[in-house]
Amino acid sequence: MALIIDRFEGDFAVVEVDGKEMKDIPQKDIPQSAKEGDVLKLVNGTYEIDVDGTKRLRAEAEQMMKDMWK
Repeated sequence: MALIIDRFEGDFAVVEVDGKEMKDIPQKDIPQSAKEGDVLKLVNGTYEIDVDGTKRLRAEAEQMMKDMWK
């Protein structure tokens, strides 16, 4: 399951789930250092930042931007 933080609203992180739907997750349930664009993974019932997934997503987005301006 792919979970990407889209934005923060009040006490919730609005997360895109598998590119299909949005879900509100209480901020208290995700790492304090999480920010918009971070990929989350659920490990033993706890949300963690997927560092590799986040790097991969950012690299893909950067490449798409470069390709647009060619």
